[in-house]
Amino acid sequence: MGMAKLVLALAFALSTVSPAVDAPRAGTYRILSYGATNRPPLVLGSVVLGAGAYKAYLNGGKLEGEGRYSFDAAKQQVTWESGPYKGVWGGTFTVDNGGKTHKIRLRSTTIAVNTLN
Repeated sequence: MGMAKLVLALAFALSTVSPAVDAPRAGTYRILSYGATNRPPLVLGSVVLGAGAYKAYLNGGKLEGEGRYSFDAAKQQVTWESGPYKGVWGGTFTVDNGGKTHKIRLRSTTIAVNTLN
């Protein structure tokens, strides 16, 4: 009886793990800055990721600049190699909602979010 419970517990644990993701997906990420807990986040703009390249847009859609980025899968870290984000933003990468939501933490209260519907 004990072995059956262990097998069920392991099966449940494995079913709740998010699928493995190699890198942030290409696409548009909204940049959200969170302040007071009782207020919605501020939208600072967006970033469009491509194959090792990005375009940064200010709120309103004006192009801020372009650059290159790299991704370290072992560290789950985006590094902004050139362009307007280099030396300004961080890049810790996480996945939520069973792989539907990709997040890049730019600062402690600022994230770039890409969500599939």
